[in-house]
Amino acid sequence: MNRARTLFTIFTLTALSAFANDDLTSLVKQGDAADARLDNARALELYLQAEKQGANDAETLYRIARQYALTMDVPPTEDAQRLLGEKALSYAKRAIAADPTNAKAQLSAAICYGRLVSHVPTRTKVEYSRLIKQYADVALKLDPTDSYAWHVLGAWNYEMAQMGTVTRAIVKVVYGAIPSASNAEAVRLFTRAAELAPQRVSHHVELGRALAALGKKDQARAELQKALALPNQEKDDPESKRRATQALSDL
Repeated sequence: MNRARTLFTIFTLTALSAFANDDLTSLVKQGDAADARLDNARALELYLQAEKQGANDAETLYRIARQYALTMDVPPTEDAQRLLGEKALSYAKRAIAADPTNAKAQLSAAICYGRLVSHVPTRTKVEYSRLIKQYADVALKLDPTDSYAWHVLGAWNYEMAQMGTVTRAIVKVVYGAIPSASNAEAVRLFTRAAELAPQRVSHHVELGRALAALGKKDQARAELQKALALPNQEKDDPESKRRATQALSDL
């Protein structure tokens, strides 16, 4: 009798665990569908429900980080935007702690630092730039097929190449030396990003801007026009296209 009761208990617990896992998987899949529709608020709600029900894995946590980062521009005040960015970063770091080998978790940290850059003082911007590269380097090593890891490193090179005298002085203090960065390297990295994901608007926009910085106007114009011809698929695409239009007018 005791053996039968024990087996029944084990079976029941196993079944409940399976049902719970199915429920969590369903919530994450629904969140992914909402994210694909650019319904970030709904995606975040679903991912947070999964977390509340026990999902503390890197896959769920970096998804939550992504949604908080993508909704940073929703609040009307800069303080509120910064707080959302910091919340996104905290989830990205939790995702890395859950699984340091998860490439998207590492990349999410780089992206969160990047989105926070406009909300912090100059010295902190420089400190964050070092962390952006650090996390993006790890992400790329873990998954060389992720186009956005190449993109983030391209953006890092482009921004470092444009920095002024004052910023260079701070960079030298924070990094210990002026790191190697150039528009040419940015072009190489953005080119690879565009090769891996040619449908992504932002890759072509930033490649075009980097080519323009090298004085390659015809190539820059071609990439920028390519970006404008692509359909919007991501939340940031309208802003990317605005940057493309501005860059074209500056050529």
